[in-house]
Amino acid sequence: MKTKVTKFNGLYVCLHIPEFWNGKTVLYVHGGPGSHSYDFECGIQSFPQLKNSMFAFITYDQRGSGRSENSSQSLKELSHAINIEDLTYLIKDLPKIFNLDKIDIVFGHSYGARLVYDTLWKHPHINILYLLVGTNIYPNDAFNTSLFLDLQILKNTQPEEYELALKLIVNNNKEPYLLSPKIRKLFNCLSSRQTARQHFYWANPKVQTWWNKINTNSKVHDNDEVYFRIVETFNDEKFNTGNYDPSHLCQFGKYIIGFHDILMNGTTTFPEIKNNIIKCYASSHYPQFEEPEIFINALRSLLHEEQNYTPNYKNVSGNA
Repeated sequence: MKTKVTKFNGLYVCLHIPEFWNGKTVLYVHGGPGSHSYDFECGIQSFPQLKNSMFAFITYDQRGSGRSENSSQSLKELSHAINIEDLTYLIKDLPKIFNLDKIDIVFGHSYGARLVYDTLWKHPHINILYLLVGTNIYPNDAFNTSLFLDLQILKNTQPEEYELALKLIVNNNKEPYLLSPKIRKLFNCLSSRQTARQHFYWANPKVQTWWNKINTNSKVHDNDEVYFRIVETFNDEKFNTGNYDPSHLCQFGKYIIGFHDILMNGTTTFPEIKNNIIKCYASSHYPQFEEPEIFINALRSLLHEEQNYTPNYKNVSGNA
């Protein structure tokens, strides 16, 4: 693949064009918050199903994360709302910057899937297909499950801190996940925490080993301060009020859920959109790497089925 790198409004952005390109472009939105797109950039070079898919991919690191601009001053200004604003501009302006006809599909993973969903909910006029991977259809459930995983690790490794965490939750009168930044700081070693959580992230040990290797050798790392900051801002978002309904977006899309993804309740059934959910039974949190052929086929099916899709819902802004 040929890669073009640019900076857009302080964001690190790359266009990856395959040797044989079908003219279709996918924008990847990474998870976290506070993570980066380096692993996916390696994945589209490493996995034949991705490399030979004939899709071009755009990757970017979200504001304050990875290789994008980051400073103590800008950290204070970070929020989920700012990430929505950034993604909106990227979808609109990157075709001009890279001389593309358009971005055909926006693909969000984990937190990135929530970011994509919220962006499209806020902007029903955006004409784009979407693929949400490694996320719960109901995002608040996923954040509470993530907190539960942290509590289990604390219980097994730091019992005193576990008791402190329980007291915080018992005395809390808001959504428990809003305490995640405080509870995360109870860990003596965040890298050990991340290692323990990986047991819940992977179904394929070989792919897990590959992922660990590229991240160990990388100079691009997750930013915990950005994670704390973004999560703290969810309480201020109008999207965090239970208005989620996956059938309510004007845009057409699909969801990929790894059956083994405990974090995102991969075994859960969502009957309201059962025809648009793809279950990956040999995957956990990273189906795009553990079952890349299913991921690529989902992208292709979106393009094929788009012609038969007619939006019939008016979202909260009242626009069809």
